[in-house]
Amino acid sequence: MCRLLIFGGTTEGRLLAEFCAEHRIPAFISVVSDYGSRLLPQASCLHIMKRPMDQEEMADFIREKKIELVVDATHPYALLATENIKKACRKENAVLLRCLRGEEEEGRRRPTDGKGQPADGKEQPVNEKEQPESDENSVVYVSDVEEAVRFLQGTEGNIFVTTGSKELSTFRKLPDFESRVFARVLPSIESVQQCSLLGISGKHLICMQGPFSEELNAAMMAQTDARWMVTKETGKNGGFEEKLAAAGRVGASAVVIRRRHEPDGMGVGEVKEEILRWYSGRRDDPGQKREERAERVEREEREERENRQPLRAALVGIGPGGLEQMTVNCVRTILESSVLLGAPRMLEAAKMVWERLGDKSSENSRKMTGRAEERERVKPRMEPLYLPEDVIRFLDDYEGGGTVTVLFSGDTGFYSGTKKLALALSERNIPFETEPGVSSAAYLASRLGISWENALFLTAHGRTLDLENALSRLEQDRSSGGKQAEGRWMFILLSGSETAGKLCRQLSEAGYSRCRAAVGERLSYPEERIRRGTVGEFTLISTDSLAVLAVKTAGG
Repeated sequence: MCRLLIFGGTTEGRLLAEFCAEHRIPAFISVVSDYGSRLLPQASCLHIMKRPMDQEEMADFIREKKIELVVDATHPYALLATENIKKACRKENAVLLRCLRGEEEEGRRRPTDGKGQPADGKEQPVNEKEQPESDENSVVYVSDVEEAVRFLQGTEGNIFVTTGSKELSTFRKLPDFESRVFARVLPSIESVQQCSLLGISGKHLICMQGPFSEELNAAMMAQTDARWMVTKETGKNGGFEEKLAAAGRVGASAVVIRRRHEPDGMGVGEVKEEILRWYSGRRDDPGQKREERAERVEREEREERENRQPLRAALVGIGPGGLEQMTVNCVRTILESSVLLGAPRMLEAAKMVWERLGDKSSENSRKMTGRAEERERVKPRMEPLYLPEDVIRFLDDYEGGGTVTVLFSGDTGFYSGTKKLALALSERNIPFETEPGVSSAAYLASRLGISWENALFLTAHGRTLDLENALSRLEQDRSSGGKQAEGRWMFILLSGSETAGKLCRQLSEAGYSRCRAAVGERLSYPEERIRRGTVGEFTLISTDSLAVLAVKTAGG
């Protein structure tokens, strides 16, 4: 049974995960990205979570999983994460160990009170400088990224930034930002996208995973003709010494962001010893024999499997997105699921359900679900996964029970990813149920007061829009001479480059400029907008990415 939680995403977190895997110690490992998870060992005793958590979510997870020991092995500069972990552990009375790196690993340990807090109750103040501090080796010390940027505003020359992608936006305050800054970031999709939004690309963007040798650092600084190198005081595991040496080799000056002083914590080796003592159940003994621990793990895992609810999947359509357009079964499934999967917008809708109806005693909850709850609801784990291969991979690794719900926009039977996922689930003999929702096209038809029983439907969601084929069918209607010649409504789900303006221009060129048309945006949300007119009037229209175009192809 897993009662250990390690917050990682660092070298220290990876080393502790490897240690737990080697000794078969069950542990939850929390990282914030797919890239961070790929660096971790694969072991049956490790339960890897790939999502950021705020303080409330941390506390909920610790309580729901009955976590006894928490290890904070996050980055030295992840100050908010460390503070949230500390408060969550204090709230849930979990033991907290802070794993430090580099120069802080030796001689810095202080006794704790069982919650990771100093036993004497005293906090050592952080020594922050009001002005940058320089030394004789062309190294400038600052307290944070903002101070580093203020200092660099008075300098010239290219800047080699190694502080990661999250704080790069601060460097936009620099004159000639796009020409001066060269950023080295992790080779993850998230990092590249963030840099691209900031205007950092091409030769100004270096995507690599460390550690980096002095020679490689020097080569990069020489290639970028860097006069300045910005780094954090990351210690040995962060390659701090190699970066300073490389800067000196190529004649560049270093701007170092000082690490916040943490008065209580221990090194990786000490944390490993504490985990062994805790896991053995004997605080004064370095641990049981490996065979005894293995037998204990197997027994606890067997008991957990026997008590676990059977796994089932639910494929649920949430409708256009607003709570009022969700079915009662959709809301009930969201509230009763163990895990929720879906695109970010779907998960935001699920969070809205929990904010409004998560309290089992609320009157709104009873009205929406149709029944009162006798047991306390447990907030589900949420993961931004929706592609069939990603969902299947998650289920293959998932060792829990209960309902894993995959949320889809609109209706599960209307241009939905449900079909492919249902096939993959059937091939693996994973039981599932499908819950329909209200499609955005049906919702728009109701708002327009029209019938859609004879309509033509097209979509640009995740596929190429075949407008040419649709026009061919419309021409057949025109020439048929029957009821279809009187015209029918065509609904087009818009996405990306397939905008209402572009499609209306194509329809106008095909001779449909005088046809009635309507565009619905952000349907079912508070900012919903519906515009009526003709195809010709909408040729230059700009719309939200969440939009539906409706066109009456002939007649009135």
